[in-house]
Amino acid sequence: MSSGSFWSEIRIEVPVEYGEIIAEIFQDEGAGGVVYDDPLIRQKVVLQDDEYFGKELDGTIPEQFGLRVYYPVDDRLGERLERLKDKIGQILGHPPVFELKQVQEEDWAEAWKSYFKPEHIGRIVIKPSWEEYTAVPGELVIELDPGMAFGTGTHPTTRLCLTLLPEVVNGETILLDLGTGSGILALAAAKLGASRIVATDIDPLAVRVAKENFVRNQAQEQIQVYESDLLERPLPVKFNLVVANIITNAILQVIPSLSKVLEPGGLFLASGIIEERFSEVSSALEQNGFRLSKYITEDGWVGLIAILK
Repeated sequence: MSSGSFWSEIRIEVPVEYGEIIAEIFQDEGAGGVVYDDPLIRQKVVLQDDEYFGKELDGTIPEQFGLRVYYPVDDRLGERLERLKDKIGQILGHPPVFELKQVQEEDWAEAWKSYFKPEHIGRIVIKPSWEEYTAVPGELVIELDPGMAFGTGTHPTTRLCLTLLPEVVNGETILLDLGTGSGILALAAAKLGASRIVATDIDPLAVRVAKENFVRNQAQEQIQVYESDLLERPLPVKFNLVVANIITNAILQVIPSLSKVLEPGGLFLASGIIEERFSEVSSALEQNGFRLSKYITEDGWVGLIAILK
């Protein structure tokens, strides 16, 4: 094994209807990543003519629906596990059963590569750095290596943001990307012509990965990136667009502070909102001086655009 940081992998089997809400509980506790183990994956994946499920995958397809999440192995892990067992137990009605094992950072980062293929969202193409791809005229290609950071373009919340971004980004856009993860949304905005971009993330690993991806796409001069807890760090400029693909609780936390960084008439583009909590987010926006302009949904998730009055 190569040297590197250790992470704890927690796996839990849950009823499929509780998958999204339990994933959000894990993310609330700072999970470094969430993987869905879906036994119906064969039925859900649309294969192209030259693609197939190889026999080597037979032993990796789970028998029951479950979640795998990752936390750093540190002195906070025990307390996190206790909180997680309590919160998830309240959802399930009984104590959850966790399967635990340690993995190395490099091993997990490499595991992504088996499943991450070029992804098309409108004219935006997310291309893994290790994949060959020839763009057609009009396509905006983002070369990405997500490493351990969230954001590959395959999750519905990221797709929702990438679907909405072309509607609101132009040459006058001054954008703040809250919770940048792999940097995918900041890079999309750069490709769409935004004039200035600031990206922040609370996770130092995500900041490192984002910086590498900005260099990979020759966007390091266009995008500034900071390690920051949402809006706590003083920012260098007022923005006319703030984007946030973060969990619902974090969106609710940040909404009251948006007017400090967003110009009047500025836009807030958010995703990571589960449909059951959309009304809660809408109410918070209204109470803090926003008007909901548009929203779209995919697989139980909501993406929205709101205008600061």
